[in-house]
Amino acid sequence: MIVLILAFQSFCLLRHDLGHGAGYGHSYIYNATWLLDFNNTLAQGHFPPRWLHGAWTGLGAPSFYYYPPLAFYVAAFVRYAFGTIDYPLILAWATYLMVLGSGLSMFAWLRTRTGDAWALIGALIYVAAPYHLVSFYVRAAIGETAAYMTLPLFALCLERAAKSWNWVPGLALSAAALVMSHLLIAMLVFISIAPAFAAYLLLDAPPEKRRGVFLRCAAGAALGLILSASYLGPAMLMQKMALLRVMWGNDADPYKWALMHPAMWPSKPYSTSLALMAYGLAGAALGAIIGVAGRKMTSTQREVLAWSIGVLIAFALYAMPWVWRGVTGLALSKVQFPYRLLLGMEFAAITAVVLAFAHGRRRVPLAALVLIATIPLGYGLALQKPAIDFHLAQVGDSISPEAASHIACRLVPEEHLPAAFGGGPRYAADKYCMTQYDMPLAEAENDGARVTAANLFPDGSVAMAVEATRPTRIVLRKHYFPTWEIGFVQKGPDRAMATQPAGPEALLSFVAEPGAHTYRALIVRSSLEKVCDALTLAGLVFCLAWLGLSARRRLLSRSGRDDLLGRLRAFIGA
Repeated sequence: MIVLILAFQSFCLLRHDLGHGAGYGHSYIYNATWLLDFNNTLAQGHFPPRWLHGAWTGLGAPSFYYYPPLAFYVAAFVRYAFGTIDYPLILAWATYLMVLGSGLSMFAWLRTRTGDAWALIGALIYVAAPYHLVSFYVRAAIGETAAYMTLPLFALCLERAAKSWNWVPGLALSAAALVMSHLLIAMLVFISIAPAFAAYLLLDAPPEKRRGVFLRCAAGAALGLILSASYLGPAMLMQKMALLRVMWGNDADPYKWALMHPAMWPSKPYSTSLALMAYGLAGAALGAIIGVAGRKMTSTQREVLAWSIGVLIAFALYAMPWVWRGVTGLALSKVQFPYRLLLGMEFAAITAVVLAFAHGRRRVPLAALVLIATIPLGYGLALQKPAIDFHLAQVGDSISPEAASHIACRLVPEEHLPAAFGGGPRYAADKYCMTQYDMPLAEAENDGARVTAANLFPDGSVAMAVEATRPTRIVLRKHYFPTWEIGFVQKGPDRAMATQPAGPEALLSFVAEPGAHTYRALIVRSSLEKVCDALTLAGLVFCLAWLGLSARRRLLSRSGRDDLLGRLRAFIGA
């Protein structure tokens, strides 16, 4: 019944999209492009998918070296489960599964501490929370929608791991899932609400057990980093290889969004809307504190205090401008938008308020304060109504002819251009689809050589035959990236040729040797990727072995109890 209720609520929220296809949102075009090329990359046999061969009409982009992939694995599941449906419907159904998953995971998180009734109320509120609605209606932030689903599971596993070593693999898997849902959201969770809850778990345990609590949580966190290494390693350590620096600055400068500087807020009333939501969530957290405060507090009431403090820590980060600059800004500035803190704030505030209603001592003032908090929350959501109505009025492709053409040519964000990219006249003529790159698949830079044949293969690799009278640079119609490998085809293993970016467009190039030779260009895994993939695989094997041993111990323990009870009954019967 719980599943049906949450499935019906999710269906009601997304019924337009499920019937017609996803409506337009800020990231709709990128989502559609990534979905199509992510699926194509999987079909080409590349796992995990990182380089997208089809981006920018075949020039390619390293999108999934940097963008978290979990939501697109969900979309790939929808694509293969439903067959050949259009990508707007794939986006809609993938979003539906993650929205439903967020409700189910929130229910699972709350039910052991409040019972089914309060847990269901909390899950229903979580699914329809204001910023949650903004994420999939307005922002089309499919990665954030995935994070809404994985965050309650992370909290549940953290709480269980604090009490039992059997849950350490669960904590590791859920932490890795949160990172692979949205790296920036995970970072904000790990510096705001998670430390407050972890401190509660540590301090609430008896003094003699605190060392074990700390070790289990630390082990789960470390194992989670290992499990997420396949994505996290390239995302963190290969940033200099792409034009990621364009992501930060201008309206993406978090300093400008700080609550203490309303005069600097960009994109009003959008920024005003999100600021109001932050004030409302902070007010709800204060209400929860008042609802449970007292000289003597139960363990659950102290937990309410911890989650409320977590909300207020996140609110303080959102409010203060200076944390986004200077030493702390070295990492935090990459968040781009401090309002991303709202995702964790909603989870923590709903948890605190539901627990306070279920176990608090002052429900009347709590209800009054929560009601007051809904005023800025409701007004903030009301400011988003035009954007939500626009989303519900059409399918994303139909907003303009350009939207469909940009998806057809596989437009991806500018920050995924090569690090050496410098523009150029061909780029200036068409910055979106780069259709002015009207060059052959491979060509010689001068008359010292000629490409007699060049073929593109289904796996995205390129083979070319070159006749050269002297060493001559060959330029491919592919964006340069260090994981491209040019092989000199010969008996035995191909000999690797040096590659480098050519021209202001930073196209892939190499120097062909004199004579008639065949070369092949293909994307390969770098040494870093191999190490990170091996770490993730080793972590998965370790977790599975740990879970298997834990299950075996439980079965043996249960079997031993049953055997003991059987002997006792036989003795009594005799």
